[in-house]
Amino acid sequence: MPAPSYPLPVSPSAVQLYRHLLRECSYLPPAFRAEIASVIQDRFHRHRKYDPRAKAHLTRAQTALRTLRAANSGEQSAMEGLISKGFGRSGSRRRELMAKFVIPQGPRDTGALEEALDSANRGNKDAKDSASSAQVSEERGAKVKRKFFDKWDQKKLLRLLSSQRQQQRDTKGTASWPGALVKTIDPDQFIPKETIWGKPPGENLRQTKRAHWWRRSAEKIMPPLGRGEWEMLKQLSNGGQERGEWKIPERRTPAIPLTTSGATGAQASWNWEDFALKPAAIVEKPKSLKQQRRTGQKDDSPYGVKDRDRKLSARWFQRAYSRAWQLTPTMSQDPNTLNYSFTWGSVQSKLPPAAEHQLEVFRDVDQKGRKVHSKPSS
Repeated sequence: MPAPSYPLPVSPSAVQLYRHLLRECSYLPPAFRAEIASVIQDRFHRHRKYDPRAKAHLTRAQTALRTLRAANSGEQSAMEGLISKGFGRSGSRRRELMAKFVIPQGPRDTGALEEALDSANRGNKDAKDSASSAQVSEERGAKVKRKFFDKWDQKKLLRLLSSQRQQQRDTKGTASWPGALVKTIDPDQFIPKETIWGKPPGENLRQTKRAHWWRRSAEKIMPPLGRGEWEMLKQLSNGGQERGEWKIPERRTPAIPLTTSGATGAQASWNWEDFALKPAAIVEKPKSLKQQRRTGQKDDSPYGVKDRDRKLSARWFQRAYSRAWQLTPTMSQDPNTLNYSFTWGSVQSKLPPAAEHQLEVFRDVDQKGRKVHSKPSS
């Protein structure tokens, strides 16, 4: 898609930025366009009436607009970042998926349910008795200060971490995993065997070390997607974006004024005062080769550097979706054992099967590639 031909306003208002953001979102691939637009709309309406950090949010919105324009103009890194955010591999949607994923699913069987009810009853009884004892009151205060990972379904998270570690090994040369890789699934990794006084560590130290491990591990987890969206990502990795409703829309022709007043466009846009008061590097920065796709400024001078029209090919999108699919699991649960299993995306081989005349080369050859001589029959 060609770069936007209209420049951005110098000091746009919040409504102008919102309109420009939604316009650029309309040119994104339909597969993840709705997710990006939903985030923009949510943030705008959240701070619409009262925003104590309006200046910082406007700056962030301008950066997001330049990123969208660069992605629609053919910048690969910007488009791949939007694909990652759209399918929940990074950004706010990943945090939403993680918040739903860590919630425990309840007791697994009748015995676990009865144990949970007994624990709740004992907790209520202890809470009533603690009103008359200071020591029990202190213990009650310690129970209130639970660690964040105590509210998580740790067994499910550990199973996902184990599956993700294996997936990272299998896709070492075909996928780009963000951040550090999963190396261990032991929450007690950082707990020392003994303290500096030669005594076993206390419970507070154990909990602190476990919390440190869970914080590091939670940043690496790739939350699963639903089966339908996971299958859609699989189809996109096989070239589904070129079919039907998933095609990228063409950029609409901008409106052109019927009459022009004053000087020509080149003379009207040239402001000699900026060149007289500021360094040329600052004045010409929006028209540099790196910023032309982001700001829409064109260098019409005879000696200016003009950016070539870039368009991301269908093959590039197919590879980008394939990399995102390899980072995405889908979860299923066995109705009998209630155990979770995770299925990850993989690189699909498109090599055709060998024909019969091609298989003749491997006839009478062992696994080491040596010719096997058959014994003559007696």
